[in-house]
Amino acid sequence: MRSPPANSNTPVTSDAVVFNYQRPTRARLIALGTGGRLWLVEAFDPLHKVWVWQDESNNMEQAVEGARRLSLFPS
Repeated sequence: MRSPPANSNTPVTSDAVVFNYQRPTRARLIALGTGGRLWLVEAFDPLHKVWVWQDESNNMEQAVEGARRLSLFPS
């Protein structure tokens, strides 16, 4: 369990789902400090060892499906 951020305006993140078919991708929920929420779709860049933004959505199902589809294609 993650501890709450020190500043209430700091975004809180959590991983929703990670796919690893042809390449690692994930759909991640960002809880914004303003009370809003945003789903990010990210793909892992193994060369630089970072997650790279691919898409965003307000809809969980759309974000998870986007991450699943993105994971099916080789990088």
